[in-house]
Amino acid sequence: MHVLARPALERIGGTSLLWEESMRPPALLPLSAVTLEWQDTPPPVNLPLLRAARRCLPKESKTNRYQRYSLAMGVLARPTLFEDRPSFRLVQADWSHPEGPRLVFGSGQYFDLIDQNEAVAHELAVATRRTPEKRPPWRATPMRRLLAEDPLSLGKRVVLPAVGTLTLRRTPDGQGTFFLLYREAGKVATGEGTYGPLPAGMVQPASFSPLAHRQDLDLWRTIMREYNEELLGAPEAKGDAGTEVDYGQPPYSSLNDALADGSLRVWCLGMALEPLNLAVCILTVAVFEADTFDTIFAEAVERNDEGLVISGSRSNGTITGLPLDDASVNDLPSSRLSSPAAGLLRLALQHRDVLLSDPHSFQA
Repeated sequence: MHVLARPALERIGGTSLLWEESMRPPALLPLSAVTLEWQDTPPPVNLPLLRAARRCLPKESKTNRYQRYSLAMGVLARPTLFEDRPSFRLVQADWSHPEGPRLVFGSGQYFDLIDQNEAVAHELAVATRRTPEKRPPWRATPMRRLLAEDPLSLGKRVVLPAVGTLTLRRTPDGQGTFFLLYREAGKVATGEGTYGPLPAGMVQPASFSPLAHRQDLDLWRTIMREYNEELLGAPEAKGDAGTEVDYGQPPYSSLNDALADGSLRVWCLGMALEPLNLAVCILTVAVFEADTFDTIFAEAVERNDEGLVISGSRSNGTITGLPLDDASVNDLPSSRLSSPAAGLLRLALQHRDVLLSDPHSFQA
C-alpha cells in the first residue's frame, strides 16, 4: 500500500522491509560514523491519528472503549515483558550529512509505540480478515491512510526506533554464520511468533538516572546491553533505582576491546520501515572473528526472557550459527521471519564480500 502511495519506497532484497534513499547512507559505514544528538523537544500530538487508533480498540464496558491500545493489551493480553519505560524518540535523521549520518533524538515513552504501532497493525488485520490476499481500501485503514504519503512522518507521529543487529561469526577461512531469536508468544509485546535479529532492542536509557539520557544515547551501548541480555541471559538493564550500567565491566569491556582491536566490526546500513506496524528499525551488522565470539559468548544461553536462541549446533557450550549463504537463508520459513531479519539477511548476502573480508584489510 505504502509503496503505491510513495513510489520512492522500495523493498529490501525482495523482502517486505521498506526503505528509500533518504533512509540510508550512500555506502556501508562503520557504526562509529553515525552521530547521535539530543534535542529537548516535546513529542508531537496527532489527534486525528489518536482518534483513528481508537476505532480498533475493544470495549472496556458496554458504553466505553479502551482509550489506548497499551491499556487494552495490559488488561486483556499482557505479555511477560511489558513496561512503559522511557525511550529515545527519533526527531530527525540525515543519512547523507557531509560529516557522516546525524540522528537527533528526544524523549518518549515505550507505550507511545504500542498505542500507535500495534494499533496500525491491528487495523490492517481487521481490514484483511476476510480476504487476506486482497489489498484493503484506504478507507478501511484510517490510521494508515493518514500516513500514506509519508509513513515515516517524524514531525507528525512518535517514532521510537529499535536497533536490529545481524550477528555474524567469521571463521579464519572467511566463511560466516548468523544467529536469530525466536520471539515466543506471550513473552514479548511485539513481533511474537517470529524469528528476529539477534540481538535487537529499543533505543532506551538503561536506568532512571538523569545522566542515563546522555550516556545511553548511544547505538553501540544499546547493542552491547542487548548482547548481554539475549546471548548471555542477563536480566534486562533497567536501573529502576537509578543505578547506571558500568560499561567498564564484562561483557561490555570485552566487547569494547574487540571493537578496538578489530576482531569485531560493526556496520550500519541505514534504517527501514516494517510495513505491518510502521515501526522503524536501525539496521546494523556485527562481524566477530570466531575465536573472539567464542570467548565472549562461551556461556551463551539457549533461551532468554524473550524466546529461543537459534544458534545451530552446540559443542561444549560453543555455538556456531547457521551458514550465511543463499541456500541457508532461502530455507528459512519466510512467513515467520520478521521483516528486519529478512532484510538484514538479504543485505548481508549482498555485502558479504565486505562484511567477511579479512579484519586486517578492514583496519587498513
